[in-house]
Amino acid sequence: MDNKKIRDLNKQFFDRDYPTNVISFSYMDGLSSEVMGDIVISLEKAREEGEFLSIPFHERLFALIVHGIVHILGFDHVNDKKEARRMRYREKKLLAFVTSHPLYKELVRIDNANF
Repeated sequence: MDNKKIRDLNKQFFDRDYPTNVISFSYMDGLSSEVMGDIVISLEKAREEGEFLSIPFHERLFALIVHGIVHILGFDHVNDKKEARRMRYREKKLLAFVTSHPLYKELVRIDNANF
């Protein structure tokens, strides 16, 4: 989605009146389903952040997906510095796994060939 739509969600669910890059909704507690949760990403914000960080869009997008997954698994970075460090550690481990996978490497090869 774009910044306007994610801003609306951020306000509706978290009372924060600004666009954010990712919002996660965990269903780990209470629902007996194969769905662990939902991840909503502002592609507009991801592109802005990728440009600011001088990294490809797909790299920023995968980092936000991983960030959302770690939130769904119950980690948080807002109120506790120790928990934030634990969350960042999990993100790095999961992102390293994703980026080392042959399918990710193929995506990067295809993406680079298109430029």
